[in-house]
Amino acid sequence: MIVSKQGRQKDNGNSDPFARIIGSSPNIVVARELARRAARSDSTVLITGETGVGKSLFAKAIHEASLRRERPFVTVNCAAIPETLIESEFFGYVDGAFTGASKKGKPGKFELAEGGTVFLDEIGDMSLTLQAKVLRVLQERIVERLGDTTETPVDVRVIAATNKDLTKLMESGKFREDLYYRLKVISINIPPLRDRREDIPEFVDCFLKCLNEICGTSVTHVHPVVMEAFIKYPWPGNLRELENALESALNLTDGDQLRLEHIPSHIWEYAIEITTKPGAEFDKDLDDSLAEYERDLLIAALKAAGNNRSEAARLLNISRSGLYKKLKKHGVFRNDNTEQLSEGR
Repeated sequence: MIVSKQGRQKDNGNSDPFARIIGSSPNIVVARELARRAARSDSTVLITGETGVGKSLFAKAIHEASLRRERPFVTVNCAAIPETLIESEFFGYVDGAFTGASKKGKPGKFELAEGGTVFLDEIGDMSLTLQAKVLRVLQERIVERLGDTTETPVDVRVIAATNKDLTKLMESGKFREDLYYRLKVISINIPPLRDRREDIPEFVDCFLKCLNEICGTSVTHVHPVVMEAFIKYPWPGNLRELENALESALNLTDGDQLRLEHIPSHIWEYAIEITTKPGAEFDKDLDDSLAEYERDLLIAALKAAGNNRSEAARLLNISRSGLYKKLKKHGVFRNDNTEQLSEGR
């Protein structure tokens, strides 16, 4: 099953919830195996990792592989709920608890997840007051609705996730140490994409299959230079950024191949880094390359140079006159993918 940022899912015919966590790099294999083992028990789980690495995907897979799979999986984004509403969202409220409260009252997230799993995303952003109340739920398995005097027992499993360093937050007094150790019964760290670059081609393939349906495109091939640029780029936004970059590129394509001129401009520079080396006989290498490869390099150089031909020639380690000949050969002077070219100084 492939999950896109739009929330759409595509069934790949595999009933194993962990099959959607793709990749074969050693660190992701370890993380996936830890998650698989975590699904066997009811212990709390703390998932750590940078933004966009797929923490929610891991949490959902653990739930779906557990004995609680038939019960609700309730997600709470601790950073997205306003401070004035967060307690009522977590624990619910009774009639008259506050101005505007529903006369019927409202169950909180823990009650809604009865028998299932509560996923506390971005738990590093939770206030100290709320941390104390969540700790009580974990210790005593009871909740008390806002404005109520009675306690309600709850049977839920808690999985938490954060992109912050909770040990540093504890040192600064912003996160409770007792809650930290209560959550960290099972700890899973998801590596950033830059630490598992060998998995990028597989991610690109999976994302393209899903995004082709969403964008109405039929891209089945990625130019080798584009793939190399993807592998070299550090992806600070991780999988989310990769998917966004691919969706952006698909909106610029008409054929079946993703080429350099389609990908976001900030990734172009990495194609130049791959194909240019100081002192190399790059002119000869270009002449020996396939025509489409040479044209892609010319466009990439112009893009990286802000369409300044002198700078583009320098990037490619060829003379300015040599650049002119190649631009003319490939019809790049007035190409739709470039703006008016500047002479440079």
